[in-house]
Amino acid sequence: MQKQLAIKIALIFLIALILLIPLNMISGKIAERQQFKHEAEHSIAKSWTSAQQIMTPLLVVPYEIERAVVRNHQPAEIIVETQQLLVPLDTIDIVTDVNTSLRQKGIYRVPVYDATIAMNGMISQSTMDSLLTPVRASNGFQKLLPAYIALHVADGRGITGAPTITWQGESVKFRSGSGISDLTAGLHAPVKISQEQLDLNIAFQLRGMSSLQFIPAAANTRITLHSNWPHPEFIGAFLPSEHNITENGFSAKWQVNEFSNNIGRNIELCALGTCKKLQQFKLGTNFYQAVDIYLQTERAVKYGILFIAISFATFFLFEVLRRAPIHPIQYTFVGLALAIFYLLLVSLSEHINFLASYTLATITCLILLNIYLGHVLRGYIASTVFCLALGGLYTLLYVIILMEDFALLTGSAMLLVILSIIMITTRKINWYQITQTV
Repeated sequence: MQKQLAIKIALIFLIALILLIPLNMISGKIAERQQFKHEAEHSIAKSWTSAQQIMTPLLVVPYEIERAVVRNHQPAEIIVETQQLLVPLDTIDIVTDVNTSLRQKGIYRVPVYDATIAMNGMISQSTMDSLLTPVRASNGFQKLLPAYIALHVADGRGITGAPTITWQGESVKFRSGSGISDLTAGLHAPVKISQEQLDLNIAFQLRGMSSLQFIPAAANTRITLHSNWPHPEFIGAFLPSEHNITENGFSAKWQVNEFSNNIGRNIELCALGTCKKLQQFKLGTNFYQAVDIYLQTERAVKYGILFIAISFATFFLFEVLRRAPIHPIQYTFVGLALAIFYLLLVSLSEHINFLASYTLATITCLILLNIYLGHVLRGYIASTVFCLALGGLYTLLYVIILMEDFALLTGSAMLLVILSIIMITTRKINWYQITQTV
């Protein structure tokens, strides 16, 4: 009866839907392990340093200005307050050499780095005059206070050794704190302003983890970065104008000018206590781990229901063509074995490399299925052919999850080929005559 066939198909479909539960549980376990990894990163950041963000140096010129204040409708009270003039460098060249390594917390490994940073910049006399003249001419201006060079570093714990600064050919000493109200972390060094071009040289060592970014706060900024890390991910508002990536590391160069990041207005806002606009134009790189086992396993799990559907379709065709009924419980056991593959994959890949984990999980599941299906399919020839075909699909899945740009194309082609095989195989079956075999 056709009713019997409909019931069998409905049962198979229901079992496939029920098997979504363990697949979702495995996806939840992957997300949980990812969270443990993030906690390990935070733990390392506490004892090492966090991701670093550096702003190019600014010359800070504080000044006093008188201002009238009216309180409770009383006569105006004259107060003297201190304001800041932030002077960007006309040009700055930054050369950074980054040596990366991996720090381990439990079973998790996180990239950390030691960077050597050299900065060379200058401020022309015309720039100083154009910025100081309006300040001196402003209503209530009293006097200029001692100036200093401010260098913002996001996590000051990462500054190692003794940073050096040369101003107009003379060495000066850094002090803690940047001296900028909205970006307090970092260093500052008192300097004297003279009526000539102002030259600046800074060198320091910096530790960090995961990423290194710069905030270009000069009229013209040139940044050159070299690293032994082979998997950079360039991030931020500006991509490198040049880059070269090899298996031994990478190099990159950025060039940013005042017209591309509206530096003048953003520095004015920063002087008033709001530096968010300035920070939006940061650039740099993540030290990306190319083999993210959780991301790759998550990609594999997304194909889990497809593998279950293909296996069930194969069994159903076996029932039809070989007239050998397969019980719904047997469908369920096979589906669970396919789901266990993904749990094995994520647990093994936390301890050995992903390829070895994938191979071991695949072989284990295929051996289990071959032993079980040898009896279900009434012969080890049929079960071996099925397992070899399934192994081919797992091989193709491995290729897909390693791909990024062509993963969708490859996955779509795989589905088309599978559907074509099923359609060609079943094209001569008279479905109206199928009654007793199922």
